[in-house]
Parts: sequence; C-alpha cells; structure tokens
Amino acid sequence: MTSVEISNISVDRSWNGNYVHMMLRSLQKKGRIKVCGSLQYGTQYARQFVPIITKEQYAAELIMSKDIGKESTAAMMVAMINEKNEEDGEELIQQLEKIIEELKSKESKEK
Repeated sequence: MTSVEISNISVDRSWNGNYVHMMLRSLQKKGRIKVCGSLQYGTQYARQFVPIITKEQYAAELIMSKDIGKESTAAMMVAMINEKNEEDGEELIQQLEKIIEELKSKESKEK
C-alpha cells in the first residue's frame, strides 16, 4: 500500500498525511515494512510498502516481549482455545498438533 491508500482507508481516524508518513518511516526503520515499488498519483509518486513479517509473527513478538515464561505461554494457548466455541476449538487443537509434529520432525532431522 501507499501512504495515499492508507490515508484513504483510514477516514474513520484523524490521521493526517504527515502522521502517516511518520508512521511509515518508523515502521520501515524498525524493519516491519519495506518499499516494494511506486505508483504515480497525478504529478507525484508514492512509494508502495509491504509488510516484512506476518501478523502472527508480530503478535508472537508482542507477547514474547512481555517476558511470558514457558508455562504462561502454554496456559495462554489453552485460554485462546477455550475462547473459541467447541467446533473451532477442535480444529485449532488439530492444527496445533500438526504444527507440533512438524516441529518435532524438524528437530529430529537437525540432530
């Protein structure tokens, strides 16, 4: 997205153009986004940005930055599963089991 596109979709917020540019520069310095091209708007060009990390990676980094220990991380996962209804919870458990098996397989290959 470009700063123009961000400004257009954030009409419910009071972000002016300067704030959007400042936010984009900050995200770029932090390594969260990168420039991937440019688009012409009238006589000017706007840089396009793409995220470098996924929203899941960002959420994990945010949680881990709170110094949550291993036990708390597991308890948090259980709490997230409990927040889902029973059907979604079962699907989530299956997904987690698959991820665990993949991690175990990867770990055994590395040894």
